[in-house]
Amino acid sequence: MKTIYAFIRYQGNSLAVDFPLNIYDMPDHLGSIGIRLPVSKVTVADTENVSVKLTGLNEVGKAIVEKLAGSDSLEDVNTLCQAIEQACKFGYEDMADRLAASKGKGAKELMPVVEEFIRDQQSQTMGGM
Repeated sequence: MKTIYAFIRYQGNSLAVDFPLNIYDMPDHLGSIGIRLPVSKVTVADTENVSVKLTGLNEVGKAIVEKLAGSDSLEDVNTLCQAIEQACKFGYEDMADRLAASKGKGAKELMPVVEEFIRDQQSQTMGGM
């Protein structure tokens, strides 16, 4: 499930992508508008040359965008979105609530929330057997 829409501008060129996506495709996407930096070096905060606007596509995406730090990279955001997508197979109902309630600031600090969610869902599944 796509959770975040990103609109990226660089030197008059623009790119629109939805996260999560295959991280190996991201350098090509960024390169299509002239960005040659590694994905891990392109932050969500606007810089002199690169503008990044993120929009949550659902409650989970909105909770993520609200908690991101300017130092988070596009790679960090995508990794978090991929982890949440994998967690969806265990249930999706309270992920947005958990993210919103978290004191974590930034993608890396939100990752333990996702990991705890997965553990909780797995223990409920195993306990129900």
